[in-house]
Parts: sequence; C-alpha cells; structure tokens
Amino acid sequence: MKEKLLKLVMDRKFFTKIFVSIAIVSFIGVFSIAFVYQQYFRKVLTDNEIYRVQRSIDQAALNLDNQMYRIVSNVHYFFEYSGNESRFMKLRTGDSAEAADDRSWAENTLGAYRMQYSSELESAFFLLRDRRAGGAETLFYDPELDPVPDMDYREMSWYKDFLSGSVNFWSQPTQELLFYQDRSMTTIYLTMARYDAEGKDGILVIRLNGKMFNDAFRLLVTRDLNIELLNASGQIVYSSLAPAELYDSRDDIRMDSTLSQSGFRIQAHIKKSYIEETVSKIRIIQPFILVLVVLMTLFISVILSLSLVRPIKKLLRLMKQAELGDLDVRFNGKYADEVGVLGNGFNRMLATMTDSIEKAHRAEMDKLSAEVKQRDATLHAMQNQINPHFLYNTLEVINCQAILNEVPSVSRMSKALADFFRYSVDDPMAEVELKVEAAHVATYLDIQHERYPDIEIDMDGVSEFGEYPILKLTLQPVVENAFKYAFQGSRDYYLRIYAEDVDDDSYALFVEDNGEGMEEERIEEINRRFESPPGDSRAGIGLANVHSRLRLKYGGAYGLSMQESMSGGILVRILLPKGRENVENSDR
Repeated sequence: MKEKLLKLVMDRKFFTKIFVSIAIVSFIGVFSIAFVYQQYFRKVLTDNEIYRVQRSIDQAALNLDNQMYRIVSNVHYFFEYSGNESRFMKLRTGDSAEAADDRSWAENTLGAYRMQYSSELESAFFLLRDRRAGGAETLFYDPELDPVPDMDYREMSWYKDFLSGSVNFWSQPTQELLFYQDRSMTTIYLTMARYDAEGKDGILVIRLNGKMFNDAFRLLVTRDLNIELLNASGQIVYSSLAPAELYDSRDDIRMDSTLSQSGFRIQAHIKKSYIEETVSKIRIIQPFILVLVVLMTLFISVILSLSLVRPIKKLLRLMKQAELGDLDVRFNGKYADEVGVLGNGFNRMLATMTDSIEKAHRAEMDKLSAEVKQRDATLHAMQNQINPHFLYNTLEVINCQAILNEVPSVSRMSKALADFFRYSVDDPMAEVELKVEAAHVATYLDIQHERYPDIEIDMDGVSEFGEYPILKLTLQPVVENAFKYAFQGSRDYYLRIYAEDVDDDSYALFVEDNGEGMEEERIEEINRRFESPPGDSRAGIGLANVHSRLRLKYGGAYGLSMQESMSGGILVRILLPKGRENVENSDR
C-alpha cells in the first residue's frame, strides 16, 4: 500500500508535485497565523485605536501650544522689545494738540497690531491711569472697535486685578466683553501691567479669539469624543459641549495632554462603546481578508511552482534540440542553483563537442589549403625563374637602343627601372642597411623625377644612420604613397626623408610632405588599422602591409604611425630597431 501510494505521488508531473507541496505548507501557515491573530485581534485593535486617538489629540495640543506661544511672543515683542512700552506709559492726556497726537499714535498702533493678528485677537486696548492727576484714567483702543453701550470696564475682572496689583499674564476664563467685535462667548485675556512709571500706571489688555480653540479641535470632536481645555488652575477655557449639555463620563476612557509652553491641559473623554464599535467594524472584513489571503497563497504557489519548473523544462527542450544536431543552443540560467549548475554543465559539454568538431574541420581545411598553396608555390617559382630574366633582358635591350640612338633620358630610365625591379624581386623579408634601402628609394625618385620634375626632394637626414638595419622595401612604399595621394595640385611641393634617434635600442625614419593631407578622422582610421594583428587581412594593403611586415619581423613595438605635418601634409613615422639581424650588404 505504501509503495502504491508513493508511486501514485511520484508519477505525477513535476509541476503538480511542487504546486501541491507549496500549497499545503502555505495553507498550514496561513490558518495557523489566522488562529493566533483571532485570539489577540480584539485587544490589539482596541489598543491601536486608543493610541491613534491619543496621537491625534497630542498633535492638536502641540499645534495649539505652538500657536499660543507665538501669540505670547508677539505680545511681548509688541509691548516690551519694540519700545512701545515706554511710549505708551508716556502718553499725554487732555485736550492739547500734543495729547491728540499721542492718542492718534496709540490708536493707530493698537489698530495695526490687531489687524496684523485679526484671526487670533478680537480686541486690544491700553488703559493709562495718572496718579498725579488724581487717578484720572484714559482708555486707548483701535478706532475701528465699537464699544458696547453701558458696558463699564471698571466692572471687569482684569480691571479689578489691575487696581489690586495682582495682574497675571493669563486671565481667568471669562465671558466679559467691551466691544461688539468681541464675538467669543468664553475666552481669556492677555494682560501686561506696569506701575508707577513717572507717576503713571498702565495695562495692555488683549482679548483672544476663542474660535482658535474650536478650530484646534474641530476635526477631532465627535458625539463620542469630547475635549476640554483647562488652564493651569483647572478652569475650563474651552469645551466641545454646550454649556447646558449634560455629559456622562462614567463609562469613558480619559486621555490627558499638557501644553508645555502655556501650562494649559487638555482632557479628552472617548466612549468605550465607540472604540468597541470601531473594532467591530474592522472585524467584519476579517473573512474577506482570509479569502483574499487564500487566493494570494494559491497565486504565489502557482508562480513559485512555475519558476521552479520552467528552467527544467527549458533544459529538457534544449537537450532534445541537441540530440537532433543543433549544437548552437545554450542554456541561459539566471541563478546559481542546482538547475543552473546542470545548465552550465550542459553548455560546457556542447562547447567541448563544438570545439572538437571545429578543430577537426579546420585541420581538414588546413590540409587542403596546404596542398593548394604547394601547387601555387610551384607554379609561381617556375614563373619567377622566367619573368625576372626576361624583364632584365628587355630593359637592357632598351638601354642599348637608347645609347645607340643617343637618347640619354630613355637610357637612364631603363637602367633605373632594371635596378628597381632587381631590388624588388628579392626576398621581401630580408634585412638590409638603411643606406641600401635609401639608394633604392633614390632610384625610385629618379624615375618619378621624369614625371614630377618640380617636386623638391630632401634625403640629407638619412646618411648618418646608413649603417642601421631596415627591412627591405620598407621606405619605398611610403614614398610611393606620397606621390600617389599627396601631390595632386599645381602648387610647389616638397618631400623630406630624415631619421632621428629614439633611444639606445631604436631609431625612427620620417617621410614628410606638404601635400593635400587628409581629414583627422581618416588619419585615426589608418592608425587603428595599423593596430590590427600581424597578417590580419583586414589591415588592407600598401602602408598597412609594410606595418604588418615590420611587426612580424621585429615585434609589436615597431611599425608605422601617421599624423598631420606642420605644413598641412602628412608625416609618416617608421620606428625600427638599431640591432642588426642578417643584414644584407649592398655590395653583393
């Protein structure tokens, strides 16, 4: 029974086995987590909801505290630090012109201050009491303020505190108002008193706009969350409940937050039923979350199964292609797992097979090519035994005829051609002394002189280096290249050939012209072709062949390079070694 069950399982497709395994493990984990989550869900949600409300209240308290601190700072700056205090205490009263000017200044200053902070202040006024005039009092206020008729400021609490000398910066919560613009039902005053300043007493009174307390908590207050703002004495400055509204706080959760700058305190009462109702609403979505998690588990199981099976199926497909003879296939594994190791082994096996086949093919082709080259070499050798002698004899006949017919230019040309071809047909990889190569170039220049008689030739800079070795037919192709491409116009041209020491082991030959030159991109392209490996067919012919022969003979450090000359033409530099190796003598 056990073997049958095992066979039943193992005979399934690899994808099925992987998918079922991942799904079973995932479901066990999901339902275990769901069970534990259900046990602690209610407490965690309750604590989180209380914490969220507390954070919101703390943030609102911080914002209000910062706003009140800014108001207090502004009041101190307005009255004490700006110099207005001494000016207010020196205000003149009476009917004189000076007194009228002082009153105008005081009213305008108070009006400007109130308008600057109109969203936070309802009214601002200053009371001056002159002891020298029997305690006469003068009230200064913004002319835009409208006093309430029959409202006597002497009945107000701030005035009584002023007379008794017990003025506090924060007044007690009050509903007193002096102007129609004092719209808040309950608020507090900011008071700053000064006594006996040259026989005068004064007090600055600022009524705060109670709306800023309501705005601070407007987004938090609900029928289930009530907030009270209390001063340092525990008196209610603001409450979200109407004065006549009854409130039962026996079954509430209380949260406190203190305003560090002003010393005020916030008390918040949130109903437990609200917290429980919120938690219950969230718990309703639990079944949907569970279904969603199950679907996501199935989806992830499918994705994981496919990610595991797909590389194996790809490897099997490539193996079948290789069996049919396609050895160019390769497994591109992204990861270094077991499948990636198998794929790399498969790639190495195919690479080894392909390399062996290519080696066998190249060996066969090399054998055929050698046979063809052998036949071509035999034929070429036979031709070389006939052509040079025929060519030399023909040129000698022309020379004799020219002498008999008294045509010295033809005689000179035929003799120069004979010398030129005799030098050229010998071994091109042989070394000669520089003076021999220079003599060959001089012969070539004699021939070209018949065609270009106006070109100035300078080879004086070569004679001092005549004993140094050079590969045969190195200099002449470079000179020929100048005649072929540089001298295309009708102006005066020159060709200069000279040599310089480079170091103890090397010297350089230079072929410089003032010809038509070429573009910088073309020069860079030619120098790149010079960097091709020796014997590379892509290097081209002409100068590239000279460069390749030098590198084959002396190594990669030697060869040709090209640049623009000072006169706008071309300067070719040929780097050569000073050491001698099988140098042929010119007297052979």
